[in-house]
Amino acid sequence: MVIGPSNVGDGVLMSPVVHEVRQAFPEARLTLLVGERARAVFESDLRIHRLVSFEEFDGLVGRLRLVRWVWRLRPDAMVDLRQTILPLLWRPWRALAYFWPVPRRIVHMRDRHLWRLQRQVPAMRLRQATSDKGQATSEWDGGSLGLTNEEIASVERLMKTWAVDGQTPLVVISPGARSHIKRWYPERLASMADRLIEECRAAVVFTGEPDEAALVTDLLKTMRHRAHNAAGRLTLRQTAALMQRARLVMTNDSAALHLACAVDVPVLALFGPTDPRKYGPTGPRDRVIRRRLVCAPCEQPLCRFHHECMRFISEHEVYAAAKDLLGQGT
Repeated sequence: MVIGPSNVGDGVLMSPVVHEVRQAFPEARLTLLVGERARAVFESDLRIHRLVSFEEFDGLVGRLRLVRWVWRLRPDAMVDLRQTILPLLWRPWRALAYFWPVPRRIVHMRDRHLWRLQRQVPAMRLRQATSDKGQATSEWDGGSLGLTNEEIASVERLMKTWAVDGQTPLVVISPGARSHIKRWYPERLASMADRLIEECRAAVVFTGEPDEAALVTDLLKTMRHRAHNAAGRLTLRQTAALMQRARLVMTNDSAALHLACAVDVPVLALFGPTDPRKYGPTGPRDRVIRRRLVCAPCEQPLCRFHHECMRFISEHEVYAAAKDLLGQGT
């Protein structure tokens, strides 16, 4: 049993854990317990036998039903990425890499209940270590989401309706983010998309969640050239399949960023109030554009000034980076 987070981006980030658990226990019946938003990441994942959301157990009575349900399920092993009390009810073993040969000991920042655990065992495989600068680095692969053949085929059918073939560079742009201060300006994205279509002969597709559909619709109205609107029209996993087909994904710091990293495509990420060292892409084909300001990264939900961290990111440098990642740079 794997207990996971609530948000979409966090769900994508935990997908390698599901992959590793399945690799380690190929015959096991895997149950996944996550929040409703994160559920979309694993909705049709064939590696998971049972997918349950915390929202099915709302309220005090619901939480008691959850404990009873897990008690009846009696999982042989639990991986808790949410820091719930559930594993403590089964007296789990402690499994941290205290004696593993890594440069530094890595301990979860919210590792405050582990003193209650009864026994410590070494990790089976260590897939996360620290770089020379002390930053966490992970091995990602495109299969960590377990995309199905039907999800991939549905995107191929959509591409045919758009008349986008394998020879045309496909650029996927995700203009949204849950926090508005993490968004680059839509009018600049529209201008960028026009230049990519006109000068790079690219096909541009805008993606987003259903509540971002209006943002994309308004953005498309300002463009000179035709781009495609997939916002709110694809499931999250179909969006991942679309990104897997792309030559480049351009995004703010959002769930779309983690989705693109999970399917291993070149990513151009625009960062403002958040720290790319924590949340940014780390692949050799990825690029981060940010402004180093006294106030950034502030990690705050509201800007105290005038949004300089995103406002000072110029269209010229973003286009140059996109063109370079498409292999058309000078």
